[in-house]
Amino acid sequence: MPSDVTLPPIWLLGSSGYSAELAAAFGLGFAFAHHFADYDAASAMLGYRERFKSTPTQPQPYAILATAAIAADSDAEAERLAASAQLHYVRRAQGEYLPLESPEAAAAYPYTAVDRERMARQRARLAIGSAITVRGRLLALAEATRADELMITTMVYDHAARRHSYELLAETFALPRGLKSPP
Repeated sequence: MPSDVTLPPIWLLGSSGYSAELAAAFGLGFAFAHHFADYDAASAMLGYRERFKSTPTQPQPYAILATAAIAADSDAEAERLAASAQLHYVRRAQGEYLPLESPEAAAAYPYTAVDRERMARQRARLAIGSAITVRGRLLALAEATRADELMITTMVYDHAARRHSYELLAETFALPRGLKSPP
């Protein structure tokens, strides 16, 4: 281990109230995995801030909210693209870890009543729609959780559509475009 290199800060990624309490007790940065957690994001992140114990390396609480978003040119197109992610969550709940299916294959899948219930629960954690729709949902979520940062994951079958989702989000949040097209 090099002695002349400062160690990077330690962060805790969690999806429960316990992980938030642990990060706060040790004065760590905290990232909450909202996109797959059953625990309430606002409770975890606000609890982290309330219980945070300052340290020399982390004098203030700092929380990242990791969440899922799918943006498209219209709400309807985003809904169509989201079918792949919803089938993915259904399959994961059944212990199947398969690649994403196309929206068409996801629409044709024979969902059970239990599957549809799982999809509805998961749906509450997804921001899906046009860039304006998703922006509003993300801003409300960031405000409710007092997130210092948002970390977005976009589960979309088609690479070009996934990339376009990120581009739309970057534009609506006025972020610099960092994506480059391959030569």
